[in-house]
Parts: sequence; C-alpha cells; structure tokens
Amino acid sequence: MVSAEQVRNSVEQRLQGTGHFLVAVELRPGNKVVVEVDNDRAITLQELADLNKAVREDLGEAADDLELQFSSPGMGRPFKVQRQYQKHTGRIVLVDLADGRTLEGKLEHYDGTTLGLRIQHPSKVKGRLPKLDEEVTTIPASDIRHTKASITFN
Repeated sequence: MVSAEQVRNSVEQRLQGTGHFLVAVELRPGNKVVVEVDNDRAITLQELADLNKAVREDLGEAADDLELQFSSPGMGRPFKVQRQYQKHTGRIVLVDLADGRTLEGKLEHYDGTTLGLRIQHPSKVKGRLPKLDEEVTTIPASDIRHTKASITFN
C-alpha cells in the first residue's frame, strides 16, 4: 500500500528545479490518489502526464494497484498553499472570513500570518468599473476561512 507521504516525496523530488509546485496529495477510497500541481504560469496537460509517468516509475510495482490522477487546482477552488497566494498577488480574490463575511479585492501581499487586501466596492453608476480602496486592509490569517481567485467575465 502506497502512502500519501510516499507520493508527496516523489512528486516534490520530480518538481525540484522546475517552476511547478505541489498543492495537495489526497488519498481517496478505492486506491485513488489525487495530486494537484500548479505553476506561476499555466501548467500543460503534457507536463501533468509526464509527471504522472515519472511518479509511477518511482513507486514501482506498488503503483500498479493505484489510480493516480494529476491535475491543476481549479479556478474556483480555495488556495491551499502560500505559493498560490504569491501567484495571485495583484489579482482580484474573494476572502471568506471566519465571521461569515466575504471580502473581494486586489491581493497586495500574503506572508503566512497576514493578508493585505485593497477592498473592491461596486460602482453606484451602472457600467462603471468597481473602485478599489486606496489603503490596504490587513487581515490576520487566523481570521480567514479561505481565499480563492475571483472569476469575472467582461
């Protein structure tokens, strides 16, 4: 039986020296292992397929009983690692707070303990773009339930 830690170690070793980073390794029922890998730019299907093949080689015969699934994290999925925050710095994000509020704004920084956000306010005039606060609001990481990229269509 292959552990999540074995898969994680193999993936991290294979990602060294590339622009890719590991987001999550999840064991699911039925010997299914889901691995999420991201990049500061877009990651291609071919890169994911090559990584899948390399990890299978590392695991040897133990991988024969596994269903290995490699993907990039979905756009609407919450961030799991600090590098995702860095990737989205300067972009509009949704921040769900522990108190139930949701803030939308431009991500200015994230250092693991605090998040800097220029909060976005909707325009009162139809057709105008929303306004961003001039000052950065600092939110303690402990107050954040999750953060995800905001998807907007023009």
